[in-house]
Amino acid sequence: MEEIKFMKLTIGEKIALLRREKGKTQDDLARHLDVSLPKYISMEDDFLYPSDLQIAKIGELYGMSYDQVISYGED
Repeated sequence: MEEIKFMKLTIGEKIALLRREKGKTQDDLARHLDVSLPKYISMEDDFLYPSDLQIAKIGELYGMSYDQVISYGED
């Protein structure tokens, strides 16, 4: 039987999924990261990669570690 492999989520998909599951808006995250809304949206759309500090701040907002944010949704 052929094994089905799933694609891993991108960092943008992870932070968008996490944001939606936690009931936050894109504007909430943009303000938390101290970036413009278009810049935050670009992170979710994978046009811009969030810095390590920004990933850590996202984790901080949700009580998660940097590693938990990076690996989110890969269960």
